[in-house]
Amino acid sequence: MEIRKTSNPEKNRSLKNKHFNNLREFSLVGISYTLLTIILTYPVFFKIKTDIPGTGADSFQWMRILWYTKIAIKETDLAALTHDNLLFYPNGIESMPFSSAFNQILYVLMSPFLELHVIYTILWLSTFIIGAIGSYFLVKYLTDNKYAAFIAGIVFAFSPYHFSRGLYFFGAATVEWIPFCALYLMKTVKEEGVKNPIIAGIFFVLVAMSDLQYLVFMGIFAGLVFFYDFYLTLKAGKSFTYSIKQIIEKYFFFGGVAFIGVLPLTINEILTALSDQNYLKPSASEIPKLSNDLMSFFLPSHLHPFLGQFTLDLYSNIPSWLAEKVNFIGYIVLGLSILTLLKSKRKPDVKFWLISTFFFTIISLGPILHFNGAVTFTDSNLKIQLPYQILYNTIPFLKNCRTVGRFFVIATLGYSVLAGYGFSELLKYKPERKKLIFTIVGFLLVFEYLSIPYPTAQVNVPGFYYKISSDKDNYAVLEVPQNSNAGYMDFQYLYYQTIHNKALVGGYAARYPPNVNNFQSETPLIKELKYYSLGTKDILQEDVNDIGASVLNAYNIRYVIVHKNQLSGEQLEFVSDLLNKTLKTEPDVYAEDELIVYRIPDETTRPFMLLGDGWNNPENWEGTITRWISNKATLSVYSGFTENAILKVNACSLHSPKTLEVYNGKTLQSKQTINASLSTINIPVTLNKGKNTIVLNVPEGTERPCDFPELKNNDTRGLSIAIQKVQLINSPENMSSKE
Repeated sequence: MEIRKTSNPEKNRSLKNKHFNNLREFSLVGISYTLLTIILTYPVFFKIKTDIPGTGADSFQWMRILWYTKIAIKETDLAALTHDNLLFYPNGIESMPFSSAFNQILYVLMSPFLELHVIYTILWLSTFIIGAIGSYFLVKYLTDNKYAAFIAGIVFAFSPYHFSRGLYFFGAATVEWIPFCALYLMKTVKEEGVKNPIIAGIFFVLVAMSDLQYLVFMGIFAGLVFFYDFYLTLKAGKSFTYSIKQIIEKYFFFGGVAFIGVLPLTINEILTALSDQNYLKPSASEIPKLSNDLMSFFLPSHLHPFLGQFTLDLYSNIPSWLAEKVNFIGYIVLGLSILTLLKSKRKPDVKFWLISTFFFTIISLGPILHFNGAVTFTDSNLKIQLPYQILYNTIPFLKNCRTVGRFFVIATLGYSVLAGYGFSELLKYKPERKKLIFTIVGFLLVFEYLSIPYPTAQVNVPGFYYKISSDKDNYAVLEVPQNSNAGYMDFQYLYYQTIHNKALVGGYAARYPPNVNNFQSETPLIKELKYYSLGTKDILQEDVNDIGASVLNAYNIRYVIVHKNQLSGEQLEFVSDLLNKTLKTEPDVYAEDELIVYRIPDETTRPFMLLGDGWNNPENWEGTITRWISNKATLSVYSGFTENAILKVNACSLHSPKTLEVYNGKTLQSKQTINASLSTINIPVTLNKGKNTIVLNVPEGTERPCDFPELKNNDTRGLSIAIQKVQLINSPENMSSKE
């Protein structure tokens, strides 16, 4: 006899209704948060074709990061993810390949269809929508109250923290995956099985792909969840051994997924952090400066249309970047959080969120308490030490996290959860009026967080950059003014590069090796254009007017672009005079864009010299600049053709006679004896076309001035030969060949 399985129509209908209701709820929530995003970020959405959100600055750098990802993937002969060859030309700079991998990947996928600035704005707006939805689902899961959940979504996604970081810092504004990771970590605690830990691990990877600092912060939060889960397991009366086994099984899957996903994103940074050249580590002074000020938790945002004009002066007392100063919790949120503390503090989940929120709030204050900019209190200049220093000394790679104040992003999520708990308690007083209460609280909350009209920056590009974008040759351009140090540049130059696709002399990097700016500081003509001065003399006897064009040609720098509106009258006069004398060509003037563009004449490179490695700092010997070498130093000589030349130098040894061996690469050119008295020597060298590395080698090694009493000198340096007045002159012989 065959037994047939029959379906249960009532059960199927109920299941379909549940799915339909969930879909309807999700759609309604998504649409509501989308409309709120459009309203509360006004006019960002309405200017999507012409503007980007924020005030420009780092936003232009972030757009370039997105653009460079595509270049590095598609044009491997020109660029690489781990070394940016298109900035700080010609040497490039070590780069962080995945500053915000989630946004970088989405840009690559969307770039065939939309312009860069439009994609940037869409991704920026999505951080509010998705972040709000994530917070909604988290608090709905914890409270089973959709009204409380919706309020929580507003608290997290539209927080002043988010709006303020969104002005400049795209990675820091990418907060949307944090609540989803927290949701599935909570499900890991409260539910059996390995599905939730795996999903939590996936969202943890998405957090890491949003901002690498958030990876560290979320990792600490996951550690707190781990201990909370362990505590609950023990409290349930289960044996210690069983508790350990159960916890390890769940978090093995979470950790495994997270490790596999995160390692490829961070391996480059890990290797840098473990090296002796860890340029990612901020200076000791930056950490207190970029920690939160206690007053900022209670101070409405400077972006507030009504209150901002009163709070801006107060924010000026806080020694940090303006976008990092704002951490307003909101008095509605504080009130709801206090209500949670009073009514629900005995519930384990509420305890966890109270403790974790307080923890991240305190940690965001950094190593020393700041209040209204002050770090010392009382007449005895008391400094109040905070717990952050303990984390700094114990958690791996935390030393590389510069903006300590951003720990507050996890606290922001905590306050949204506490506000959700508090609002659900509030509704219990008048459940029949929940819609009215929801409307009033929601309105007051939005008013406190209001940041409209939100600042936007135009993405206008001068026509000249479009003109050279059609030129398929690879070369570099030099923008004037240049960056004054490696940490600053007119950020619009970076955006212009996404149009013209040429390498830039100089550039901007948030973290950079100490020698990244050497080319601009040491190269003839480029250094004069950087400092608006012919500069102090050195040991090389060269006239920048004679060799300037050769320098630019040798380095394949085809254009010098002068931005008139960014120079003072005196600076513009100096730059124009120097370039006219050096290049001897008429520039193109783009009056509408206030640009003066010099095309470098294509001519044979005249020989010129650059100091290389191994030289001591310059000294003034009775008006003559002199440098000591130890046992070896290098000199780069560039030539447009193969030729014989003479290096004419003044030299003397420290104490006893020394042998000076001169090589071009590995080929010995000359060997001469240098005595202790200053004399002029001529060194014959054969130059090849292009770059020649001239090596000055002293085989006897060094001596220390302090070891010779008759010198009466306490100098402990190891020295061999002093050199001054280096000239490169034509050899009287005929050059062997010219090309």
